[in-house]
Order: sequence, then C-alpha cells, then structure tokens
Amino acid sequence: MSKIISIGVATLDIVNHVDHYPREDEEIRATGQQCVRGGNAANTACVLAQLGHQVEFIGNLADDAAARLIQDSFATYAVSTKYCPIHPHSQSPTSYITLNNANGSRTIVHVRQLAELASSDVLDVPWAEYDWFHLEGRHVSETTQILHAIHRSRIDQPISIEIEKERPQVDALLPLADVLIFSRAFIVGRGFDNAANFFDSLRARGNTALLVSGWGENGAYAQEPLGKLLHAPAQPPTQIVDSIGAGDTFNAGVIAALCAGRTLESAITQGCAIAGQKLAQQGFAALRQTL
Repeated sequence: MSKIISIGVATLDIVNHVDHYPREDEEIRATGQQCVRGGNAANTACVLAQLGHQVEFIGNLADDAAARLIQDSFATYAVSTKYCPIHPHSQSPTSYITLNNANGSRTIVHVRQLAELASSDVLDVPWAEYDWFHLEGRHVSETTQILHAIHRSRIDQPISIEIEKERPQVDALLPLADVLIFSRAFIVGRGFDNAANFFDSLRARGNTALLVSGWGENGAYAQEPLGKLLHAPAQPPTQIVDSIGAGDTFNAGVIAALCAGRTLESAITQGCAIAGQKLAQQGFAALRQTL
C-alpha cells in the first residue's frame, strides 16, 4: 500500500440519463438522474483507494450541501480530505452531464465559481510522508508553486501530472513531473494525429518523464525516457454503460501499477483494463486490480 496525494478539483456531477442525445431546441424526458461526486483528481483518488492505497485528496471545497455530498463520497471510499481548504459562503463546482444511454457518450456543461487551490493553502502538508503525488495540470502559476514545494521536500517520490486541456503556460508544468499523462484531445489539439510523434516532440525538447496517453478505442500509448514506444490495446466491455470518469480511472490504473513497481507497459495495460471495467458500469464502485 502506498500513500498517495491527489491534487485537483472535486465537483458535484448532475447526470441526466437520456435515450438519445437531444437535438437543439428539443425537449426530452430523462430516464434517470444522479447527483454524484466528480472531478478528475477526485475520481482518480477514489479509484486508487479501491485499489488498496491510502489516499489524500487536496482541493478547495465549498460549504454548501453539494460539498457535504462530495465529502460523504470521499468518506465512502476512505479518501481523506483533512488538508482541503473550506471556503465559506461559496458554491461547489457543478457539472451538468447528459449521458446518452444508446452509446455511453457524455456531454458536459461546467459551472465554476469556487476559487482554485493556491500554494498558500497547502503550506502545512507534510509532503515527505507520501509515496506518490498526482496533480491536475490546471491553474498553472499556483500548481507550479505547489510542485516546487513538493520538489523541495521529497526524496525520490514520483510526481505524475494529468494534462487534459490546453491552458495558458501549461508547458511550464512538463519539466516538473516524472510521469506525464496526456489526453488524446490535448495531443490532437497540438496538431498531432498520433501519440508517438507528440512524444518525440517532447523528447526533442529534453523531457525525460514517462509519457502516457489514453487513446480511446485504440487503447493507450506510452514512451520510455530512451524513446521506446509502448502500446496496450483497449479492453472495452460488450456494452458501454457509462463513460464518465473512464479517463480518470485509466490514470488510477497506471499510477497503481507504477506504485507497485510494474513496468510502464504493464501500467498502461492495467489502465486500459480498469477503464474497460468502468465503461461497463455506473459509477466507480467495485473496480479492481487486473495484474
């Protein structure tokens, strides 16, 4: 069991299940609705806890009813939130998700008014006590300061960063990680049609991290520091039930395998397998190690 910190955003997800994606100006009836905890780092934390790790989530929380639901969900998975700043008179970030029952696709509208986590919020975190640090690549200026604090305290504990979206100055985070996990959308948005060429472009700039990217129906790709490209096939279920958080689950599978000392190829294989489990079910309960 490793002690892992996951830093990022926790949200309230309001999920409406529909039998088809609505056309513009169409009125349809939802077949069901869920109000659940969401957020990339929050989801990854809860999956890692299920995989047997002691997990600390750190991110700003509001003091509304949604925040209580979010904290109750963390407690269900035994994820600690003791270092989370609580912001009074604030509203939890909310994601309104339309989940298409026909194919498992999800369309998301975010509402966020809560402040981002600041480096001054985490001055009391005993970084040296943890075995792995995972962060969302967001709010770059403050995330950079948090990463510098971790670097000053750690001995050799790995740092992973998820780069999901293009953000101002996000490249400043890339030299500060041991493992970089990129979304397919980010890589394509950078003008690359495959992960290998994108990875090679980072190597040309001197990056030495383990490079990882989930690639949907094509599985996942990774590259070792000396340039060896690795591929793991997707492991989709017979029927896709719920794609919400599949990428976050993939990230947790990769981190869990690397924490256990497994190879990078084994890590992306496990990531694909656990993501396949997630696609076959609603929510995050009962996910399991595959290696």
